[in-house]
Amino acid sequence: MYYLRKEPYEMTIPEIKKTDGTVIPERKYMNGDRAIFKHPRFSRFYRGDFTGINGKYQGMKLYTCKTLKRIKELQKSTFDYCGEMFDIYDENGKVDVDVKED
Repeated sequence: MYYLRKEPYEMTIPEIKKTDGTVIPERKYMNGDRAIFKHPRFSRFYRGDFTGINGKYQGMKLYTCKTLKRIKELQKSTFDYCGEMFDIYDENGKVDVDVKED
């Protein structure tokens, strides 16, 4: 079973100059571990905190697929929608999609 997940990463927020002349300095921000979930009664997909393969996010289950083709389509549509590229995982970890073809 394949699923989409994005591991946590650190990003830098640039300094912000406010209108009153003060400056908020540049700072680091840790983005959390995220995955794609599907609502049980709707055909909508949601991005949420990854809580494990059997975990839930606000009552929704982690979306899993049997075929690599379908999960790659979802990966592309998610990227087109929000600009966030999720990695493809299976039970053994991250999948190298260039080598493994369905």
